[in-house]
Amino acid sequence: MDNFYLDTETQKPQKPQHKSFELPGAKPHYSPDKPGQVEHIFLDLALDIPHQSYQGTCKIRLNPVRDDVTHLMLDAVNLQIDSVTIDGTQQPFDYDGEQLRILLREIPTPGKALTLAIAYRCEKPQRGLYFIGPTDDYPDKPVQVWTQGEDEDSRFWFPCFDYPGQLSTSEIRVRVPQPYIAVSNGELVDTQEDGDSKIYHWMQKQVHPTYLMTLAVGDFEVIQDHWRDIPVTYYVEKGRQEDGQRTMGKTPQMIEFFSQVFGYDYAYPKYAQVCVADFIFGGMENTSTTLLTDRCLLDERAALDNRNAESLVAHELAHQWFGDLLVINHWSHAWVKEGMATYSEVLWTEREYGADEAAYYRLGEMRSYLSEDKTRYRRPMVTHIYREAIELYDRHIYEKGACVYHMLRTALGMSRFKKRFITLCKTTLTARLRL
Repeated sequence: MDNFYLDTETQKPQKPQHKSFELPGAKPHYSPDKPGQVEHIFLDLALDIPHQSYQGTCKIRLNPVRDDVTHLMLDAVNLQIDSVTIDGTQQPFDYDGEQLRILLREIPTPGKALTLAIAYRCEKPQRGLYFIGPTDDYPDKPVQVWTQGEDEDSRFWFPCFDYPGQLSTSEIRVRVPQPYIAVSNGELVDTQEDGDSKIYHWMQKQVHPTYLMTLAVGDFEVIQDHWRDIPVTYYVEKGRQEDGQRTMGKTPQMIEFFSQVFGYDYAYPKYAQVCVADFIFGGMENTSTTLLTDRCLLDERAALDNRNAESLVAHELAHQWFGDLLVINHWSHAWVKEGMATYSEVLWTEREYGADEAAYYRLGEMRSYLSEDKTRYRRPMVTHIYREAIELYDRHIYEKGACVYHMLRTALGMSRFKKRFITLCKTTLTARLRL
């Protein structure tokens, strides 16, 4: 039986005229079978910035969960694979430009970890890792290198099991020309100078998915702040220190606020925000190291009547809880993290500017979602049918997701919302940290 709705103007039943969300070629997507649990990923890279290329080794420590694994399938797109070893022994492999199939000489033993080492190279990567520099049209553009992994673009810059349900610790050691700075997830455990180059070694001790691994390189101005005893750092282009402080200066207060609202203190050893040129999104919540577009930087005049940058900073910071600690197992559930990050913009607005401002902000979120529902398409907030996961990143998961979180808060009341919902998340986060 067809569904109808009552037209409020004509008071007559009308049949909805919604376009389909599913584009030609859409199909069901499922998480792949896991041959084992990835325990650690170590990238040891050397960048050749003038030639927009790099080479190095990707080491993956894998703990097998089955006793019938004869091969491993890794995601790797448009990379030059030089060799593959397991615990030092050369392994035969096939590579079709999209997936690396490693034929195992020995069947692994469940519970006995093995170390997979892949030597590889890449020239002018298509996606995943981006080289930015001056051009004839933009001669003043800074020289930078940065990554973007969400949704499934990490496979374009290193071989991996590229889906969100596979969590591991990570490590990135990278050689860059001086005077460039390299920033990555976790803690800076070592730096070495080697002639005209400098080697940065970063270690992420908390587990996270591959799409949250990041690297940003540039001749940055470094602005140091702190929250409690945790360093909070802002990286901006040289000469834009005041704009960086003006745009991101409320970050420590936001960390304190979200730690209280979510009932779980910020969990990482640092929080860095790196403003980069030509970034393809507004921001990306890489674990402990958010990348932001440099277009969010505000001068004195823009700061008078522009809160968009402040909302962006709050949104990406909230992801450090919802998305980075509370990790989705499949892209179909992206609303869980994006909805809460969007609703966190409302929560911060309420805290900083009052209930009326927050209500107006929330009204805008609702109108944005309803506009898409009316003029573009209507879809379930959770669906596994799509062509590429990035198609899910629409107003149904951001703005509608925020409205759903507000509905839960309204129905439960803020105290119960925190006690029941956030406590459930807190239990999940603790379990994740024990992996």
